[in-house]
Amino acid sequence: MSLQRYVSDELTHFVGRSFRHEYDAHERQFNLLVEIMRSGRLGKNVDGGVRYQADQKFSDNESYRSNVVCFSDIPVPDLGIHMGKFSRFGLAFPKAFLIARGANPVYYVARNALIKPPPDGKERSLADYFDEKHDQLWAFYDAYKSRRPNADTDENQRREAQEITDLFGFLVYHFFSFVKFFEEGLPPDDDKNYYMEREWRVFGNLDFTLDDVRRVVFPRRFARSFREQVPDYYGEITFS
Repeated sequence: MSLQRYVSDELTHFVGRSFRHEYDAHERQFNLLVEIMRSGRLGKNVDGGVRYQADQKFSDNESYRSNVVCFSDIPVPDLGIHMGKFSRFGLAFPKAFLIARGANPVYYVARNALIKPPPDGKERSLADYFDEKHDQLWAFYDAYKSRRPNADTDENQRREAQEITDLFGFLVYHFFSFVKFFEEGLPPDDDKNYYMEREWRVFGNLDFTLDDVRRVVFPRRFARSFREQVPDYYGEITFS
């Protein structure tokens, strides 16, 4: 059976993106990688919650601030473009390990795609359509909350109220928080070409043991230091 290289059986998280423009970026990124490996926890104070920002546009990817840890589904030989956007330091886990902890890929939407056929005869982009329906849904929920049943309401109405609340909770955590808009047509190495990231997300901190780590990635010059500081890691090492 032939193998397809555009997906991987492992998911990679690159560390220290915020350091990438610092003069000592590599040293800080390496130290962070070692700290993560020794602590057995990926994510710092990632509580797994979602903060909804009603004043932000859904298609701008700012409406939902999700406390997640992100990974990329990219085969090792093709990580170069991604490392250029994030960092050259990372760690990877088997996809099966992360799926068992709730990992799922995001749902990419091409912002500049058009709705075909237009549902009301009005041609508009898919992003505008998502924004419109998203806002309509929240308007419905806000109106509903204003007349939500109270303690004197009968059991059937209270049950219905709980079901609607649960439904919106499901949409927020398992749909809205996984939608990611991107601009089709940008060069692969453009920071805003999110589609190339092939992103997966896990809510909350990820706890692991060194045996759970499939691979670590860093430049060769840090090899000796890494082996000295994380002597109990026996998995694969890829020099970036």
